[in-house]
Amino acid sequence: MKRYAITALLILATLASITAQQLTYNSYMQRVMENNASLVAQSMEIEISKAAVKSAKVYNDPTLSVEYGNNEDWSTNLGQSFAATLSRTFTFGVRSSNIRLAQEEFKATKAVFNDYVRNLYADASIAYLQHLRAKALLATAIEREHYMQQLSQSDSLRYTRGDIAKTVWIETRLAAGLAHNGRLSAEAEYGNSIIELGYFMGTLDVSSLDAATETLQELPTGILALDDCIEHALTNRADIDIATSNIDIARAQKKLNSARRRIDLELNIGAEYNDADPSFTKVKVGAAIPLRFSNLNRGARIMEQARIEQAQQELVETRLRVQAEVMQAHTNCRIAERQADTFTQSMLQETSELLSGKRQAYSLGEISFLEFIETERSDNMMTEEYINALYNRAASIVELMRCIGITSDPAEQ
Repeated sequence: MKRYAITALLILATLASITAQQLTYNSYMQRVMENNASLVAQSMEIEISKAAVKSAKVYNDPTLSVEYGNNEDWSTNLGQSFAATLSRTFTFGVRSSNIRLAQEEFKATKAVFNDYVRNLYADASIAYLQHLRAKALLATAIEREHYMQQLSQSDSLRYTRGDIAKTVWIETRLAAGLAHNGRLSAEAEYGNSIIELGYFMGTLDVSSLDAATETLQELPTGILALDDCIEHALTNRADIDIATSNIDIARAQKKLNSARRRIDLELNIGAEYNDADPSFTKVKVGAAIPLRFSNLNRGARIMEQARIEQAQQELVETRLRVQAEVMQAHTNCRIAERQADTFTQSMLQETSELLSGKRQAYSLGEISFLEFIETERSDNMMTEEYINALYNRAASIVELMRCIGITSDPAEQ
C-alpha cells in the first residue's frame, strides 16, 4: 500500500520537479492553495461546523415569569398581588445526542472540503497543462507564420523576375495570411490560458505572470496497476468518506429524535405575595410532565430507519461509482500513453526531413506550390497532433489521480 501510494504521489509531483524562472508548478499550486477565492470560502464551512459543535453543548435555559394582579378596589388597597416563578425543563439524552450529531456533521464537512480540494487540485493542474499546450502550439504557429512570410517575400521577388506565375505568388500571399490568422488564434488561446491560471491563483492581474518554461515533452510517464488504483481510491476518496458520514449522521439524527421523544421533566419554584394577607407569602413548587401520545405514531421511526438504509445504499453506489471512474480513467491513461508513443522520434525526424526536402524542392521549382503546401499542412497537423497527444497523456494521469483521490495536503503547500 505504501509503495504504490508513494508512487502515485510522485506522479502528481512530476510537474513540480521541473524548474522555471518564475511560474513553476510548485509555486503555482502554492498560490492556488493560499489565494483561491473559492477555496477560502469553502474552508470557512469547517469553522462554521466547528462552531456548531460548540453551540450544541449549551444547556436548556431556565424561564423566569413574573405576575402582577389587581382587583381594582383602590379604596381598600387589598387586591394587589405579586408572583414570581422560576422553571426549567430537563431533557434526558437530548444534549449528548445533539453534540454527537454536530460532531458527525463536522466530520462530513471536513470530508466535503477534502473532496473539494481534490477536484480543485486536479482542475488547477489541468489548467496548467493547458497552458503548456497553448505555449507549444503558439511556438509552432509563430514558426510557421515566420516561414510563410519569408516565403511570400521570396515569391514576390521571384514573380518580379518572372520565375513564377502571378497565381503562385497570390497563393503564397494567401497562405501567409492564413498562417498569420493561425498565429493570432494561438496567441488568444495562450493569453486565455494565462488568465485561467490567474483565476485559480485568485488574481486576474496576469501582467506580472511569466510563462512557464516547462514543456509537455519533459513530463514523466507511467501509471499504477489497476488493482492498486482501485484499492487506493476506496481508501482515500473523500466522497466515500462523505457517504460514510451520511450514515453516521442519519444514525445520530435517529438517536437525537429518540431522545426528544422521551418524557421531559419541568420543575418550577415560585413565590406569591398578596396585600390581602401580608403576613404570609405563598411558596409554590411544582413539576410538569408532558403526556406524549404522539409517540404512538410510528411514522417518524419508520422514516428515520429508512433514511439510514438509504444512506447505506448510497455508500454502496458511491463505492461502485468510484471503482467505475477509476477503471475508466485507467483505460484512458493506457490509451493516451499508447497514442503518445505512436509519435516516435524517428517518425518526427522523418516528417521534419520530408518537409525540409519539399521546401528545398519548391524553392528550386521542382514541385508545385500545391504539393508543397500540402506537405506543409501535413507537417503542421502532425506537430499539433503530437502536442495534443502529449497533453492528453499528462491530463489523463491527472484525471486518474483525481479518481484515485491523491492530492497534496494544502498545509504542505
